[in-house]
Amino acid sequence: MTLNLVRMPLKMNELNHHSPKEALEFLLAHGAVRYTDTGQVTHLPCSLTPWKPDLGFVTETEELTTLYTEMYHRVAQDDDFLHTELEKARQADEFIERLFQAKSKESGPKPSIYLNRNDCMPANLSDGSIWPKQVEMNLMASALGEASSVVYRMHRFLSQHTERRFKENYAGRGLARGLAEAYKAMNATGIILLLIPVGEVSVFDQRITETRLVEEHGLKTMRASLEELGEQGEIRAGDLYFCGHQVSVAYFRTGYSPRHYLSEAAWNARNLIEESTAVSVPSARTQLANTKLIQLVLSTEEVLSKFVSAEVAARLARSCVAFTKLDAPFTGIDGTTELGRDHALKNPDDWVLKPHREGGGNNFFGQELIRELEHMNARQSEAFILMEKIRQPVFDSVRMVEGQAIPCRCFTELGFFGTAFYEAPDAQARENIANGYLLRTKDESMDEGLVLGGFSFLDTIQL
Repeated sequence: MTLNLVRMPLKMNELNHHSPKEALEFLLAHGAVRYTDTGQVTHLPCSLTPWKPDLGFVTETEELTTLYTEMYHRVAQDDDFLHTELEKARQADEFIERLFQAKSKESGPKPSIYLNRNDCMPANLSDGSIWPKQVEMNLMASALGEASSVVYRMHRFLSQHTERRFKENYAGRGLARGLAEAYKAMNATGIILLLIPVGEVSVFDQRITETRLVEEHGLKTMRASLEELGEQGEIRAGDLYFCGHQVSVAYFRTGYSPRHYLSEAAWNARNLIEESTAVSVPSARTQLANTKLIQLVLSTEEVLSKFVSAEVAARLARSCVAFTKLDAPFTGIDGTTELGRDHALKNPDDWVLKPHREGGGNNFFGQELIRELEHMNARQSEAFILMEKIRQPVFDSVRMVEGQAIPCRCFTELGFFGTAFYEAPDAQARENIANGYLLRTKDESMDEGLVLGGFSFLDTIQL
């Protein structure tokens, strides 16, 4: 790997002239790296000028995380709600139908472990305030906790001779601790099986977490693809075994997209986990609760109040943006009511077209949104929703990509990681806390927010 290290003439009052090179060396030394498409290793894109936010936005986003975890846990346990709200979606999307089939294999009530992330953007409200508007709640494969911690430590290191202070971020350590504590609370004795996609590029971030589980918490781990588990896994007296080892926890780093199920063996793996005593992170029912269509339904106080108190429902609702189904009536700010599809075609810059399943990088904006809607039939429409595009303040930043410092006008997305453990479906949470954050800053010309997709870069909150 060859990286072009350059000195950056921009904002030298804010950056030490060695910082791009020092930043790169820090990232490489501490594992904030990924594979490239050619199999080489490069650093993850990051910010060289930490973000100074409205602290009210940060505090509210952090506090909302535990409230959303509790709410989604209750939603995931409500079979009638899931079946009613996703009935049409499962008819239009085989992936959703297969998740329902996996859920039907459940051997009985199990504990629930959550390693999730609540992603919000700082929205400009009409009263002039800045408030978190939720993009999504990631209940599956919430990534880059370790890498975010490295970038936080990097910014502290580069600022050691200044008065700067940063919001502490040890997200990776928190995720590993949350999983380990849940494992111990279950009195488990088997391995933690990390399920990873074929060709995973973010393996380094995961390896740090896996190492923590072994070295800091004394647990045993293995890694496998869904296909490997489906072909080699077996159930003995109700317990799941893989390569001769009992599996106590199956931690999904894959499985949120149809492309992760390359064969029937992959679906067999999903069914084996649900049939056995192994606790899945997340379970099939939790994954169904995490669909965008359920997020749409949960965007009103009336529905939220079915799962949380009226006070919490009002607070959660304030963080929700507008949603609509494509073929449902939608009333615009001008009072005109028309189908959501028609409204979005007239106002494509105000909406994001999203598939209702989990997983970033699959959204459509602007002209792409128009093209998709114009060619989408009624059945296909059931697999998508429209989400209001969030407007937020733009600021100056400097990102480092492939060793180069690049000035840009940016906006950002903040997600606090959460860990929670419930001993039974109807039990109170034994633990439910926010644990560090992922801050993704991106050029204002970018719509998507994936760091691994090259759309955004890791950042740190400066106090």
